[in-house]
Amino acid sequence: MRLTAYAQASQPGLLQLWIGMFGAAVAPVPQVFIDRQAVAPVDPPQFFPIRDFSVDDAGQPINHQCVMRFKVPDESRPRQIRIDAGGEQFEFASMSLPKEVPTLMDGSFNILLSSCYSQPEDIDGLLGTIVSQIKVQPHLTVLAGDQVYLDLPLTQRVPDQNPDRARLLANKYYLNWLSGALRVPGLQSVLERAPVVCIPDDHEFWNNYPFAQKQLPDTWTDASRRLLGETARALYEDYQIGGAPGGAGGAVRLDVEPLKMLFVDMRCDRDSTFGSLMGPKAVAEIQKWERDLIDAHAAGQPAVGLLASGQALFIEPPESNWRKKTFDAEMPNYAQFDVLQTTIGRLADNGIPIAYITGDVHWGRVASGHDLQTDATLYEVIASPSRLIRTPFLDTAKEAANSVKGIFGGGSAWPRHADPEDVPDRFGLNHRFALQQEFGRRGDQVAILSFTRVGSGVDMQVAYYGISSDKALSQSVSTTRFELRAR
Repeated sequence: MRLTAYAQASQPGLLQLWIGMFGAAVAPVPQVFIDRQAVAPVDPPQFFPIRDFSVDDAGQPINHQCVMRFKVPDESRPRQIRIDAGGEQFEFASMSLPKEVPTLMDGSFNILLSSCYSQPEDIDGLLGTIVSQIKVQPHLTVLAGDQVYLDLPLTQRVPDQNPDRARLLANKYYLNWLSGALRVPGLQSVLERAPVVCIPDDHEFWNNYPFAQKQLPDTWTDASRRLLGETARALYEDYQIGGAPGGAGGAVRLDVEPLKMLFVDMRCDRDSTFGSLMGPKAVAEIQKWERDLIDAHAAGQPAVGLLASGQALFIEPPESNWRKKTFDAEMPNYAQFDVLQTTIGRLADNGIPIAYITGDVHWGRVASGHDLQTDATLYEVIASPSRLIRTPFLDTAKEAANSVKGIFGGGSAWPRHADPEDVPDRFGLNHRFALQQEFGRRGDQVAILSFTRVGSGVDMQVAYYGISSDKALSQSVSTTRFELRAR
C-alpha cells in the first residue's frame, strides 16, 4: 500500500487532512500524530473510493481517500504530522491558518499562489525544489487551476468506457499527488508546504471546457464529452476536494481578519450557451461573502475582500462565437459575469477594497483598479504558469529562432513564454474602474502575496519567484506595497 496526505485549508483552530491510501481493497483506519502526540479526529473518518478505475481481481476499488479534521490550539505554526495506516507511515509539516493578519512588526500573512502545472515539462522537479526553498513561510497555498492537464497529449483517446484507457487520466493525478513517494516530478512538495485550497480551470477537464475542440476527438460528440467530463469531475473531486462525491461547483470561504477570502469554482458548472459560469452553491457563497463584508464595514470593523477563481478578471474577451468556442471563452463572455461585476460594484459602493487572485494566462501581472465613483481599490494578482505546457511544433520553432538570436546576443531566457498583456482601460459595470498595470513578469513562476495589518485595512506586497535553474531568474522580484483600505 502507498500512503500520502496534505493539509487542506480550513478555519483557524482546525487542521484538516486529505489522506490517500493506494493499493488496499479495505482502507485501514489512519492513526494521526501531531507533534508526536496521538490525536482523535473531530468526526469519525469516512472512506470513499478514488474513482480512478483501479480494482482488484474481485472488482473492488483498491484506492481510497478520506478527509479528517483535528482541533489544534489557535496558533499558526508549523506542526509535525505523522500518519500511520496499513503498516505504512507518512510524515510532513503543516499548520492551521492564523486568526488574523499581523501588523508589520509581527510579520505577515503569506499566500503561495501557483497555477498551470505541466508535469512533463518539469523533468528536473524544479517546481518542488524551488517552492521548498522559499524562505518566506506561506500560511496558505492557492492552486488556481490547471493543476493537471487531462487533455494532453493530444494523441490519447479516453475514456471510451475502457478502464485501461481511462486510467491514463487518473495516472496524472497519481503522479502529481504521490510524486515524492514515486520519486518523480510532481506537486507533492507544493502540497506539503502549507494548507491548500484548489480551484479548477479548464484543463482539469480539457481546453476551453465545456466546448468541443477540434484537436480533441473525445470531445466531438455529446456522449463522449459527457463521459469525459464526468470522469474528470470525479477525479477533481476525489483529489482536489476530497470527502464524499459531489463537492465540485461551490466555493471555499476562509477568514483571516480583516481578510474575508472566497475561492470560487467557476469552471465545473459552466454551460455551453454562454449563460452560466457557476452553479447555485457558488452564487450563494458569493452573495454571503458580499453581505459579510458590507455588514462588517457598517459595524465599523476593518473589512477587505479577497476573491479567487481560475481566469483573469482584467482581460479583453473574444467577441465572435467562433473564437469563444475555438480558443478560450473568458468570464466576461458569460451572462452570469454580471453577478460578479454587480457584487464588486456594491462592495465598491461601500468603499470596501478587494484583491482578486488567479492564474491561467501564462504570464504574471499585478494590476490596479481605481473606482472613479467612490475611490475604492481593486487589485488583480496573476501568477502563471508554474511549468508551461509545450505546444508541438510552435514551441520548437520559437526555441530554434531564439537560439539564432542568442548567437548575436539577443536571445530570451523564456523563448516559449509571452509577455503580460496590457490591461484594458476600464472594468466593471458602467466602466467604473480605471485600470493600470503595476508589475509584469514573464516565464515559469509562482508568487508569494504578503499581507500586513494597517489601520482600517491591509498592505499587500507580491514577490515573484522564477522556476528556473538559473539562480538569477529564480531570485525573488518584489512589487511595491499596495494599500487596501476601506473608504
